[in-house]
Amino acid sequence: GAKSAGMPSNNLFTVRTTTAEKMQAMSNVSLLNERISHIQDHSAGLPKLNLDQTEGKLSPQKREMFERAMAASQSRKLAALLNQRGTCLALIGERSKAISDLDEAVISDKNYAPAFNNRAWMLAQAGKLDAAMVDVNKAIELSPEMAEAYDTRGTIYLALKQYEQAMKDFNSSIQNKEDYAEAYYHRALLHKIQGNESQSAADEKRAIELGYPVQGQ
Repeated sequence: GAKSAGMPSNNLFTVRTTTAEKMQAMSNVSLLNERISHIQDHSAGLPKLNLDQTEGKLSPQKREMFERAMAASQSRKLAALLNQRGTCLALIGERSKAISDLDEAVISDKNYAPAFNNRAWMLAQAGKLDAAMVDVNKAIELSPEMAEAYDTRGTIYLALKQYEQAMKDFNSSIQNKEDYAEAYYHRALLHKIQGNESQSAADEKRAIELGYPVQGQ
């Protein structure tokens, strides 16, 4: 865990993973590579294939609406897959490839909150806290009940030693997802910094019960 209030911010953003989780992430990357290539190769042709069956039944306006809806659906699907692959690449330590996937995800769908949240975490890991804050605020704006984003922002506030805002965000994270282990763990760190030993111990215990990996496991 953290040793003192003067902890380097990048330690806060280290994601603890077990060997099993890393192995799973590696096999997920292979599967996602295929699915992403499939969408990138075929998405241009898909709407036309579907529309050919309804030729003559659609007005030009309806046809255009249909094509736009298909394109939006493909963009969202691609963003979700790129976000998943980026997360897996981050878990196995491929940081620059992970950020590249998350960049592509938000280009593919500029309203896809999970990619903004994950990119915020990666930027914070690299010590770019201002850029991380912009991304996480965007994630919360797009998805105001996203527990993961409040935890990310709380952790950024913790790194900036803005403890009051950090506490608010960890509480919001847990309110939105009461079994979210990471938020309990980060709130335990904050309680410890503030000298609330018993609350810190209770939050840490809860985080471990919910599956947060203990160091050394």
